[in-house]
Amino acid sequence: MKKPSLIFRIERVFYFLRLGLGKMETEHYIFDIPVINPPEVAGYILYCRLADHGFQPNYIGYSYKRQIYQARKLDKEGRFQYHLRAYSDGRITAHYETAPEYDASDHLKGVGLRDLTPDEIEALRIVLRFEVERL
Repeated sequence: MKKPSLIFRIERVFYFLRLGLGKMETEHYIFDIPVINPPEVAGYILYCRLADHGFQPNYIGYSYKRQIYQARKLDKEGRFQYHLRAYSDGRITAHYETAPEYDASDHLKGVGLRDLTPDEIEALRIVLRFEVERL
């Protein structure tokens, strides 16, 4: 795996500055979860559930309005990643893409970017299940 170069990190900063804060990622919508307030609590719950399944917080990804959390999980080879975003209104979006550590240029160009398969969506739905717990 290649470590993202300084040039990549600088380009990423300019990319974010040029775009500003985006509206909301809608093309990779997969399902809704119940709204949890405050958002910090929702982010913590998502972190705990996803961490148990190999996801880690994604601190370098682009942030959208009302986004409360984002995480990623590398595939077994470390070439691709699952990228998940959660929003304050309960929307969850996710996609599969080239990992920036593997090839920063391909990541920025969207090489290998695709929607999740129905099986991948169902696996995430199970991980993020929100059941009413009895006291």
